[in-house]
Order: sequence, then C-alpha cells, then structure tokens
Amino acid sequence: MLICLAAHGATRAQMLALKTNALYDLALVPNIGIEVATGSKTSVAVNGFATWYIFGMSHAKAWGFVPEFRYWFSGSTFSKFYAGAGATIARFEVCPSATIYNGSAYGAGINVGYNYWLTKRISVDFHGGVGLYYHSHARYLNTDQDLPEIPDHNYKGWVVLPYQIGVSFVYILK
Repeated sequence: MLICLAAHGATRAQMLALKTNALYDLALVPNIGIEVATGSKTSVAVNGFATWYIFGMSHAKAWGFVPEFRYWFSGSTFSKFYAGAGATIARFEVCPSATIYNGSAYGAGINVGYNYWLTKRISVDFHGGVGLYYHSHARYLNTDQDLPEIPDHNYKGWVVLPYQIGVSFVYILK
C-alpha cells in the first residue's frame, strides 16, 4: 500500500530520493531507503536494512523495514526541518557467545530532523526520535545438536527505544 501511495506521489510531485544512514554503514549494516514527495509539504519513505555480520560476530543476522511519513515545515519537501512518524518491523538471530538469541521486534515511533543541502541533488539528513517497541526472543544453547530452548529464558514485552537515529546521505533522483 505504501509503495502504491509513493508511486502516486512521485507522478504528482516529481521528487524521488535514495538515501543511506551513515551510522548504520559505520556499524557494517547495509541499508537503503527511498523517499517520495507526496505533496508540497509531505513525503513517504521506506527504509530497509539487512546484515549477516554484526560487530565481529560470525553468527549474526538481522533485517528490517521502516516505513515513515514526514511533514516538512519549511513549505518545501526535502528542505530544512521536518517531523516524522513511522513503524519498524525487524527480525534477528545473534550469537555473541555460547547462546543464540532469535526473535523479532515491532513498533512505532516519532522523530524530528533537519535536511541540509550540499549540492542541487545531494543533502545530509540529521534525524532522531523515540519509539515504543514490542519485542520477543528465545534464547538457545549454541551446540551442534538441535537447539533446545533454555527454560525461563524466553522474553517478550514492551520497551521504549531510540527511533530512526542517524545521519543520512540523500540523493535526489528526480
């Protein structure tokens, strides 16, 4: 549904941007986002990330999507201050030691940001916010046999965490 809305907005507003969060890149988490202007003061973005190597762990994988709606206060899309609201959907499996953590997280958050133009097509987007997430994960022993769950080590619940923290490089396609 978001992609259809984004495609409709692209034909109307004629602004389409690709972006990557440099903080994720520094953590060796490949990510990419696409943002489409849906009006003179609004845009819709979909960001995605996936990794199979987290902070030196050989057994680690994670992926997720973050759709977001943004309202631009300056009167022009992709320019200066904005506020956003969005959702997060993520899955992970990490093994920092002899234990494997396998789970998922879902949530929603709000953020604010500022987009600073470097050239006609390239800008830097500084952003950060807070979100409420529901997470659940199971803890398993890392053995060569089947992975039995460790009793009393399955977790789930709500937690408040940072949402969309980053410094993104943005390239306007059209």
